[in-house]
Amino acid sequence: MTIKTQNISLTSLTLAELEPICVAMGEPVYRAKQMLSWVYEKGATAFDQMSNLPKNFQRQCAEQYQVFQTSVGAIAQTAYGTEKVLVHLPDGNVIECVLLREGKRITACVSTQVGCAMACRFCASGIPGLERNLTTGEIIEQVLHIKKHLLPGERLTNVVFMGIGEPLANYDNVVRSMRIINAGWGLGIGARHITISTVGVIEGIRRLAHEGLKVNLAISLHASDDVTRSKIIPLNKKIGIKSLIAAAREYFEVTGRDVSFEYILIDGVNASKQDAESLAQVLKGIQCNINVLPVNPVEEFNWRPPSEGAIEIFCNILEKHGLVVTIRKKKGSHINAACGQLRLQRGKFLWKSEGYFVK
Repeated sequence: MTIKTQNISLTSLTLAELEPICVAMGEPVYRAKQMLSWVYEKGATAFDQMSNLPKNFQRQCAEQYQVFQTSVGAIAQTAYGTEKVLVHLPDGNVIECVLLREGKRITACVSTQVGCAMACRFCASGIPGLERNLTTGEIIEQVLHIKKHLLPGERLTNVVFMGIGEPLANYDNVVRSMRIINAGWGLGIGARHITISTVGVIEGIRRLAHEGLKVNLAISLHASDDVTRSKIIPLNKKIGIKSLIAAAREYFEVTGRDVSFEYILIDGVNASKQDAESLAQVLKGIQCNINVLPVNPVEEFNWRPPSEGAIEIFCNILEKHGLVVTIRKKKGSHINAACGQLRLQRGKFLWKSEGYFVK
């Protein structure tokens, strides 16, 4: 039986998988590490750029494999350095990922699915529904596109799985991509600098706890009671906050890593003093951080953020209960690159946003 390899990219393969491929082609095993060094360290996007490989081997590889399957279509940038990257996929779909700059912290925010099935009521990513999962290579290539776009002297320090899609609904490809990002022969980014964000796929949280990766876990909580959370996150009807908190405790107990809870503040929905008091009780005794973020505008939804004063009061109440609270800065909202604003793109389009125009 002949295995068709034309649609396999190097970015989807691990070192252990590439080594026997090289040997089968009549090359020494060390060629695999050379090839991956070209991809992850030197930014090669084609086999003929790998100058220390024999020409015949380069041609043989090019006949059976690809280095990259995706390409960058456009980039939109804010004045303070946040950039949204449009990535074309082999099947014609287009997804978005984001480059975030904050001092020496340079973060790639990547998507994990084409669309999203979660349908969270503040998020543009879920409006068209789910089309398919991204492959490992399609996830990795987002990071590499961003890395290739860095300015001289910049270094990618963090990767967050917070783009389009629910990462734990594409579990195998996401975990595989995290291992490549973490590997010394890959991107070499430490587990403490990798974050996976979930709306609460319980099975996935529990599996992830036992993977041995010890990456950061961020849970989109957004409410302290099931009625409110189910209005914001429909999946909660099947989960419930009690089960979600239990899974978060398990993740901390197994990995020793603090859990972050994301909390989007929506005026008149989940941002009152009583909401803050209730949230403090729900999270009592959990080793965690709370990231508070005023809801970002999405034209299909009518929710608005509370006033700055109301946000301050909300956070002060949590801090009085001994909780660690961070108010997340808005980054990229002017180019629809902030939390909840990334979209699946289809067909011909132009990006127009706040004076920025790219195509």
